Amino acid sequence: MRHITSKRLAASSAPRTPNSGLLGPGGNGTRRARTKEMKATLCAIAVLLCAGTAANGELALISLRNIHDHPQGELGPPSYALRLDDVFGDFPATFSADAQTFSFQPLISLAQEIGTGDLFITIHGTFHGGEDIGGSWDSPFDIHVYFRFQANVVLDHNSALIWRVDGFSPLNTGTITRLDTDETINLYAMEDAAGDYGPVGHTFHFAQDGWGLDPPDDPDNPNSYEWVGRGGLTTNSDGSPTGSNLSWTFITDIPTPGTLTLLGLGGIAAGRRR
Repeated sequence: MRHITSKRLAASSAPRTPNSGLLGPGGNGTRRARTKEMKATLCAIAVLLCAGTAANGELALISLRNIHDHPQGELGPPSYALRLDDVFGDFPATFSADAQTFSFQPLISLAQEIGTGDLFITIHGTFHGGEDIGGSWDSPFDIHVYFRFQANVVLDHNSALIWRVDGFSPLNTGTITRLDTDETINLYAMEDAAGDYGPVGHTFHFAQDGWGLDPPDDPDNPNSYEWVGRGGLTTNSDGSPTGSNLSWTFITDIPTPGTLTLLGLGGIAAGRRR
């Protein structure tokens, strides 16, 4: 098996986080004003994150994909891509990538740092959901998510491409912000000790393997399987579990050329550090 690994970044290096003025909710404006603001800034965000910078240099964008709900989530319906039980209250909570109120899907970007070969996975966008009451959400709301894996990222070249993140690192972290209250919570990738989302030890797994889905019409064709992203999360900075289900479970597709042009990514190969 051939693979590319990202070197473990120094533990003292602070993880990159988005500029709070750019990604945060716009003051105390109305929901409509926030929606307008988020639509206007998503283009800039996509360029900044997907063809942006690493701590040490330039990032070359390898792939950019729309995130969609996994159709066979344990609590569905409603379908969801992100589960955050007991984070915003003592209740099971799911959040959809497809029910959000904006015209852009949440995105996952896969990038490589020029020169070092280090790999990065970034998940960002706005999700819609809340307390799952069986078939619907009670008082749903929007959350903005920014999460970056920047340590222990590995790309395997085997029968199919597999992006994975091995083991826990405090550098694999991000934030979720509830847009109606401005509450922000830090999240960390949690090592999958039980193998619930794939091989034991991974904190994130992104592969064209159709995980959790019905078999495709042509199971002998590797390209007929869906790309699925999955992995555990925690609010504990040491990576220990919270005792509740916090996890990614989503499928992806490639944005249309028109969307890439709108996002300003049609001719961008890399972003330059300023």
